[in-house]
Amino acid sequence: MEILQSKIPTDLSLLKKFINKTTARELDALAESCYYPRTKKFYFELLNLLKIKESDIKEYIRRIYKGTKAEIGFQVIKDPGAVLLVFIMHQFLRKRDQSAFLSTMIYYMIVQYAHLMYKQMKYCNADTFRHTLDTLTKTHLFSREKTISGSLHYLALEMIKNFSGDLKTFDIERIIAFMLVSRHRVSQSVKSFAEHYYAYRASGIGIQAQTEPGEDDVNKYQIQTQAHGEGIVNKILTKIITVKEVDIKALEEAKEITKVKTSIATLIAEHLSDSIHLNNLKIALHLFVQDLGTTSDLCGERFYDYIKKLMAVKRSSNPHFFKNQINILLVEILKDIKQYKVYETYTNQTRFSVNSFLAYYLALIVRNTLC
Repeated sequence: MEILQSKIPTDLSLLKKFINKTTARELDALAESCYYPRTKKFYFELLNLLKIKESDIKEYIRRIYKGTKAEIGFQVIKDPGAVLLVFIMHQFLRKRDQSAFLSTMIYYMIVQYAHLMYKQMKYCNADTFRHTLDTLTKTHLFSREKTISGSLHYLALEMIKNFSGDLKTFDIERIIAFMLVSRHRVSQSVKSFAEHYYAYRASGIGIQAQTEPGEDDVNKYQIQTQAHGEGIVNKILTKIITVKEVDIKALEEAKEITKVKTSIATLIAEHLSDSIHLNNLKIALHLFVQDLGTTSDLCGERFYDYIKKLMAVKRSSNPHFFKNQINILLVEILKDIKQYKVYETYTNQTRFSVNSFLAYYLALIVRNTLC
């Protein structure tokens, strides 16, 4: 470990930026039917950014597995690209950079998915691929998490929950377990998907392309289906949590609408991207998206009325509603940045304005992204 560590730069900011952008791009691209991530070029880019050679990684693999059960067997966890990503995750954890660690873990799962797709489905028909996704059982990971990118994001969080401590201390036996378990989890889903895909191909189902709706017909369709809604949520989560993007246009407009002070508005927008807020942010985005009717509710003149209506709800038979979830998310952010006691001194009207700022900011990010 120390030998390879001594060869890489101490400043990993360029590496982090590259991984964040690549992960976000790949998650978006996975929405396409028959998209197979190309990982080889990315691997050599990582070597270049770390200022090391492939021979350094191969020698590193021999050293870390010496004396373990992986020294002779377990070829599936000796892939230089996968081992390099594990090494990078360890470096980010050493620097306590949780966001870069999350991005790298997600990309690690994308790499596993790519390898297994090339193995299980060498050729792909887009129509059959879409039909298979649409008809999977509800218990299948790709169906339960609505999209392939959402599924890989979910698995990344599961691996972080179970193995982040081992990756930080670099417990090699546990790291071997992590690499085997993560590959197995992805393999289960890909293999099952491939079996359904080939069954449909054999029967001829899904082979004929469906007629795409014309431009004039688009607004006749609801913007919200479960799969599409999940795709929207994942796209926004990628921007906020993975890429750490602060939407300045959304920030300024939300601030202008609610008349919230620049100082508190900026703090909220900047710290929203902390990964500890992922779960509550995801719930808030789902609640926002699920009640959208036509595209006009998001991209047209009804957008502002839609937000006002959501923030006007005083109580609901459903304990999870948008206005309430915004408050939960806001309080979590304020407590994290040690501003909650200040918030408690505000009048009810000012508190509502701060809550409304966060609601408009999130909604405007969605609008700016999709419209």
